[in-house]
Amino acid sequence: MKKDKYNNIIPFPNLEKRLLNKGMDALNEKRYKDALQIFKQFTAHYTDYPEVEVGIVVCLLELGLYEDAKEKCEWLLQHDIGDYFYVMQIYITVLIQLSEYDKVVSILEALFEEEKVPSTHAGELFHLLEFARKSSGQHFGIPDRNQTSANVQMLGAQLVNGNYNEQLHAIQLLRSERTISEIIEDLRTILADREAHPIIQSMVLQLMMEKEMQDIVVVTKFGKTMKVNPSTVVNIFDQPFTIQVLNKLEDMLSHENPTLYESVKELWERFLLVLFPFQPQPLDVMVWAGALHKSGYQFFGIDITNDELEDIYNVSVKKIEKACDEILEMEKISMFEMNE
Repeated sequence: MKKDKYNNIIPFPNLEKRLLNKGMDALNEKRYKDALQIFKQFTAHYTDYPEVEVGIVVCLLELGLYEDAKEKCEWLLQHDIGDYFYVMQIYITVLIQLSEYDKVVSILEALFEEEKVPSTHAGELFHLLEFARKSSGQHFGIPDRNQTSANVQMLGAQLVNGNYNEQLHAIQLLRSERTISEIIEDLRTILADREAHPIIQSMVLQLMMEKEMQDIVVVTKFGKTMKVNPSTVVNIFDQPFTIQVLNKLEDMLSHENPTLYESVKELWERFLLVLFPFQPQPLDVMVWAGALHKSGYQFFGIDITNDELEDIYNVSVKKIEKACDEILEMEKISMFEMNE
């Protein structure tokens, strides 16, 4: 029998880790098509990575491939892969997108009756159950414009009046709607509210960017105000300054400690997301690269002197320390809701 000519191919060194990191980076940057392709390539060679299997589901959901996402979720649940209730939450969201409201009600009522839902997921799943109950029996094939508009308006109200998790859920569902122009005033309210959570404001603006909405809106956060046109705003992760800082950090850290670099990269992205659409001040690559370098070292318990920082980045340590304080403050904001 002729041997398969590919059997003796030797994988590139560290290919497993490189593919995993590349896929997770694409997922975190919301490049879902790229992430899905990488994850599928990964699973063709490597198994026993629940985070990759769940990542595939997230990509399918975000790309609107609901039938595929449904099938994958059911397989994950059947084989108990990943966090069961996190996968269940995604599964329920997919079923709602497919208008399978009766099935959602049946599944969630059974879970709640068995008292198996942990507190960390109970609130979100309960709201999905309530939404499905209201929609069950009212949906016949493709929804008419009135029903679609009613759903959007309900989500707009949830966005304005809900808690943090309810707002996140509303944003997620609104992303799948063809148009959200009828709730522009709700979106304006969130963006202009100085008491609104900064991350919710950032995600609302990103939602409007995705929908290419051209309504001029006012964003108020951290005592600053800005007028923006969502259709012309550049994604925070694509802005030249963002990339320049990462390039500098990659030069300094990626060869020394790849894990540290990845952690610092995520720290930078969380910082920018909280701040968006405002940019860090000053717009000095060396200041922010130095601050992230120092912050990363502190988190990992690595020592670095002020003289070393000044030599590396050719900027005063006072500027670096001030930027470090801002990073820490934004990190507290980004982690607050996760720790509730």
